[in-house]
Amino acid sequence: MFNKSTLTITTSALVLMSTGVAGAASNPFSDVPQDSWAYDAVATLAADGVIDGFPDGTYQGNKTMTRYEMAQIVARAMAKEDLQKADKAIVDKLAAEFAEELDNLGVRVADLEKKSDNVKFTGTARLRYDDGDINATNPKADWDKDSASHAHIEYWIKGKVNDNWTGVSQIETEYNMKSDSITAYGDKDIQVNKIYAEGNFGDSMLKVGRYGEFSSYGRIIDTEISGAEYTFEAGDLSGALTYGRLKDSRTLAGTTFENPKDTKETFGAYLGTEYSSARLKYNLSPVTSIGATYGRLNEVTVKDQGFKDSVNIWEAGFNTKLADNLTLMAAYSKSDLDGVTDSVGSEVVNDGWFSELRYKQHNPSDVGSFAIFTNYRNVGAFSTIDATVDYTENVRGWTLGFDYVPMENTTIEVFYTTGTQVNATSTEGRQDVDIFRAQMEFYF
Repeated sequence: MFNKSTLTITTSALVLMSTGVAGAASNPFSDVPQDSWAYDAVATLAADGVIDGFPDGTYQGNKTMTRYEMAQIVARAMAKEDLQKADKAIVDKLAAEFAEELDNLGVRVADLEKKSDNVKFTGTARLRYDDGDINATNPKADWDKDSASHAHIEYWIKGKVNDNWTGVSQIETEYNMKSDSITAYGDKDIQVNKIYAEGNFGDSMLKVGRYGEFSSYGRIIDTEISGAEYTFEAGDLSGALTYGRLKDSRTLAGTTFENPKDTKETFGAYLGTEYSSARLKYNLSPVTSIGATYGRLNEVTVKDQGFKDSVNIWEAGFNTKLADNLTLMAAYSKSDLDGVTDSVGSEVVNDGWFSELRYKQHNPSDVGSFAIFTNYRNVGAFSTIDATVDYTENVRGWTLGFDYVPMENTTIEVFYTTGTQVNATSTEGRQDVDIFRAQMEFYF
């Protein structure tokens, strides 16, 4: 038996071993005691081409070799398939000698195999052209001045921390082709938009960090917050509890949510950034679901109107499959923030509807798949914080569009929206809304 010492190998002997031509008399491990049974065993395996070095395929020259390093070579020999019976017997004997080291090595190899698949990189590259009143909050829509084209890329990095937890980050950047500059995200070249950890919390899930918050149908909120979210499922019922803070500056279709120290305002409202919510969704049947969300904003101040309090906001909706290729969704949202007037003195609307009818569904992995959709909305500015479909805020009107998959992991979307502003954003009154968008997205 070997003691817990080390084995030493010479460069010349290892060269012979790596070529697979060393014989029993050539002594590839010249410093191993001549009376050790391992000498003949290793030499024979080398001659038969079974031993081929460390995991990187080399023998690393003239160096001291520990029992663990020897076990690495034995482990690779054990992984060989179709060994001759005699060679297998030798390998088994060596494996018995280095059983403890191989046990530890097995754990480390398993860990390495996990880590090789531990981090996932995915992303989306987008080319977009917009024309018209892009966000429906401009003072006046102008087709010549309000057109915009951009190239956008987002990059997701997901790393498995352990069997229960994963770290996630999203990096974005955007190039404005009209201004020939990177102008998105506060003129930053690159923004880390999300960075959080998520994992099991008992029988439920917990998310902590800066992540994307989403109400039941995305009518109240679909944007990043910094905080924590607890989600659960119980059969057909699912839900979540959230607490966090919005960015220092969030525009709500004509109203900017700000920290009290900030000075920006639209419609005369200063809105705090602290946000908490509870949401539920229930599957009534295999084809129909209903959902509801309650949200609360703290530190809300309305300039010159004596209002400084929290604001409550609600959302309720449903989605259903009407036929094999036809789906319908509709959602209503409302807040209790009232009494704020717009640029022409009208009270800012605090409730809103959104509904969409969709024929078929597109899938980026299914070439040739497509969807045709139409939606109607009448969305007051104070009925949402940051909705999923951002161009629907403060808009009353219709949209018609389609999605198409021309090749794998690529989609094309085109739509046209027409209508009017719900509340005026200039002294000229409510403006017409005309939005045309064409974009192509590449998923990798």
